[in-house]
Amino acid sequence: MPKFATTSSLDDYPKITISDYKKELGIMSAASIRLNYSYLGQQYSYEVSITNTPCHYGSNRYWFSCPKCGRRVATLYCIGQYVCRHCVGLHYKSQLIQPLDRLFSRVSKIRQRLQWQQGIAHGHGNRPKGMHQTTFDRLVNEHDELKQEIIRAMI
Repeated sequence: MPKFATTSSLDDYPKITISDYKKELGIMSAASIRLNYSYLGQQYSYEVSITNTPCHYGSNRYWFSCPKCGRRVATLYCIGQYVCRHCVGLHYKSQLIQPLDRLFSRVSKIRQRLQWQQGIAHGHGNRPKGMHQTTFDRLVNEHDELKQEIIRAMI
């Protein structure tokens, strides 16, 4: 039985990224930044630690330290206080896609690449000009397998 995902994703929360502060971090080598904001009628003011790691090509890469768990992250999400996605307990949007929707999405991408009309009910079309026959055959086979998998899942 496939595992069903929740409907809440990271896009539902305000966020800040370390790249938003890149200019300030380049000018001053601060160990933390102060956040002052209002969220749902409540005022917040606190400091978030910043760490850095050396890059192989020189310079440094900056990270936030999550105020709740201390993880090194590039993005913090607001649930009152800004924390990492692990502390919020949420997933990326791609992790929330249902298994059947994932199959439909893959079939749609194949049909688009083959320049066929969208929708599995429309059958096959011709090989696009300039596409190798082996590529065409591979994509048609994958399309047909995914189509059968969709039909099995719907029955």
